[in-house]
Amino acid sequence: MANSDFPSPSAVDSGSSTTTESSQPTVTNDSSHPFYLYPSDSPGMILFNSIFDGKSYRGWHRAVFIALSAKYKLGFIDGSITGPATSSPSFKAWNRCNDMVISWLLNSLSKEIDESVLYSKTAKEIWKELEDRFGQSNGALLYQLQKELSDLVQGNSDVVGYYTKFKRIWDELDSFDTCVYCSCECSCGGKSKSLKSQQDGRLIQFLMGLNEAYSRVKSNFLMGSPPTSINHAYSLLIQEEKQNEIRCCSTSS
Repeated sequence: MANSDFPSPSAVDSGSSTTTESSQPTVTNDSSHPFYLYPSDSPGMILFNSIFDGKSYRGWHRAVFIALSAKYKLGFIDGSITGPATSSPSFKAWNRCNDMVISWLLNSLSKEIDESVLYSKTAKEIWKELEDRFGQSNGALLYQLQKELSDLVQGNSDVVGYYTKFKRIWDELDSFDTCVYCSCECSCGGKSKSLKSQQDGRLIQFLMGLNEAYSRVKSNFLMGSPPTSINHAYSLLIQEEKQNEIRCCSTSS
């Protein structure tokens, strides 16, 4: 994501920040400026919920994008905000924010990965290093995701946990599918039919891996015409799970 709407670092030099008599910029008061830091921002802040340990890179990648976008700091990792010359009045402000983003990234990495990028000088260097090491090619990732789908069964998971595993994989697959995000008008209805077919296929995948305790509910779903939506199926399965728990409690008592 580019930061085309952000003022460039050169804008700071031209007077977008308040300056002192020594021509050194103070911290900008514009909260939408990429050099702005909130009073609550600190190097020890945990900005991302999960620690990246080498697995599920795309999920971590997505969390970083969301968090840094909210902070107007994406430019420090995608390269759209470049470091000014050390003699520039904006250098100290840029360097302060760059170090802050580095700290946030390091806080979200496991100890082993943290140590491998600790001496990188910019947030962009860390980002590129991790992308080169853990970013898979589309073909390899698609194969891995499809393999995970084919092997996925409920097992000891409850319905919520089982569905969440499916949803994570489906969302990753959708990120590769331009049809999902296409906003163009389709007069022949082909797009809606294609998406409906995809949803029906996912419903079947979801039902196939359910435990035998839900065989009656699965039969009802599969005999429905048209097939029940995934969200509707999920809702009914949650109700069935609760009823099974009540029956078990009644039997045991």
